[in-house]
Order: sequence, then C-alpha cells, then structure tokens
Amino acid sequence: MDRYAQLFILGSPRSGTTFLSRLLEQTRYGKPIETHFITKYHKKLPQYGDLSKKSNFNRLMRDILAERPVQQWRLDLDLNDFFDRVSPDYRYGNIVNQLMVYRHGGRDGVSWGDKTPHYIGDAERLFDLFPEARYIYIVRDGRDVALSLLKKEWGPSNTVSCAEYWARQNSHPAVQDRLYRGESVYFLTYEDLLAKPAETIRSLYEFLGESVDPDKLDALIKETQAANSFKWRQTMSPRQIRQFEALAGGVLKRFGYPVISTNPRLRFLEKPLFHIHEKVSKWLFLLKTNLVDGALIRFFGKEPFNK
Repeated sequence: MDRYAQLFILGSPRSGTTFLSRLLEQTRYGKPIETHFITKYHKKLPQYGDLSKKSNFNRLMRDILAERPVQQWRLDLDLNDFFDRVSPDYRYGNIVNQLMVYRHGGRDGVSWGDKTPHYIGDAERLFDLFPEARYIYIVRDGRDVALSLLKKEWGPSNTVSCAEYWARQNSHPAVQDRLYRGESVYFLTYEDLLAKPAETIRSLYEFLGESVDPDKLDALIKETQAANSFKWRQTMSPRQIRQFEALAGGVLKRFGYPVISTNPRLRFLEKPLFHIHEKVSKWLFLLKTNLVDGALIRFFGKEPFNK
C-alpha cells in the first residue's frame, strides 16, 4: 500500500475538523471528507470471511456502498471490475484505498484525506490499517464544543452529556500515547489555529511535506475567524460552566484550558436526571432519523447527511 498516502484528521465533533479540511484542500490529499464506514466494517470483517473469495468480497462491498455517506458519492461501481482491480491484495486497508482511488477518478497512486469525527474513538484501528498515514489531531475548548453540539439535534442534549462526551473523545489512550511519543500525529488547538493562522498553517503544511506560496497563505488566513473562540465565556450560564468543569475539568487542564469554577461539583441527582434526558432525546432523534428521514431518502430523494 506504499503507492498511496492517507491523511486522517482526528477530533471530536464541532472541534474544527471541517474548517481544517478546507485549509488543506490545496495539498496532495485534497479536501478530507467523511467516510464513516472504515472502522465500522473493520470491526465486522470476521462476518465476511476470506475477502479473496468473490462472494465474500461482493457482500462486503454491497454493505459499504449501502452506507448513507457512501451513497452520496454516487459511485457507478462494477463489483466484478473492482474485484479485479483490488487483486491480488485483498487486505481491508487496500480495499479502502482502492475505493477512495475510484472515488477520485481511478488514478493510481492517489492521496486522500478523511475527517470522520468518530474515528478518534477507533484511532488504534486506523494506526494498524494505515501505519504510514499522517494524522492531525485538533482539540477545541470543550465548553465551546458543547455550545455547538447543543444546536445539533444529533448531538448530546444537555451540558452534562456534552462534558462526558467531549472528555471521553479526547482521552483515548492510543491517540494520547502517540502524542507523547511524537509519532506521526500533529497536534493543534482550534484556538491556536484562529489566533496564529499563518504560523499554524505553515507548520501544518511542513508536517505534510507540502509547500504553500504567500498568496495562497494569505487566502487561507482570510478564512480564519479569531472571534469564533471562547464564546462560552459570554454564552454559558454559571450553572452550565460548573456542570461542564465538574466532569471535564481535568481534560480541559490537560490541554491548557482554564477552569474558572472553584471546586466544581454536580449537585444531587443532576447526573442521573440529565442521563434520563439524554436517553429520551436520543431515542426521539433515532426515531426521526430511521423512520422519517429514511422514508424521505428512499422515496423523495433527500440527501443523506445533508446537514
């Protein structure tokens, strides 16, 4: 798989992964996209058996092609031809590479990028599948992440759930271990990207082995919005700040973010009540997604993941 180069942007949702992908569009990787299927089907591989057998290979590919994000690519993929293209290397990593090559027009040796947020929870699988890939890990102040997540119907529905989610997403041992060892992972904060765009973008491009000319750098800098950070200071209530810092204060401190509450703690029954609220909200969202949106996608041509 050394003919290919992969780039993965790791970061919890609403941490700037989409913005970062736009800044990297001019690199050989292009604008990283969300695939969503890579780690999901890596976990399921035992169900498919020997992928060098065409029947098993086709079953896997049909399932991948049926995934909503992949449907949006509108691939006209002949499975028999694709089986021959992958030959003789039927390892899952090569299958993914060849599918991404096909998506980019079939040119051999294509480099590609991915920014699927939830992959941060399965980073160890990515490290195993793509050991030569480059990884960029972006972190944003969890309180700003919470404010953004609370506006999304698919996200956590309250501050307590946001704090637990953000802390969990940014505490995975495989990622932290690579950071400490300095291996193939570039770390940055969303706030540094906004506050020091020229310095950060140059450093990013250098990490990727890319050059950026002054005119392009100026254009990239204009895309940054320094005011889009630390909004929680003006927007979050003292109660929300206390709740978030009670659950995620240690992770905030690890990344250099200030904790302003004095000895923050959750009050009696706050946590279980918010957990109940989260479960009900998630159930209602899944009901809408699976029934209502599913029907709109199937019968009325709605784009999957169009928000």
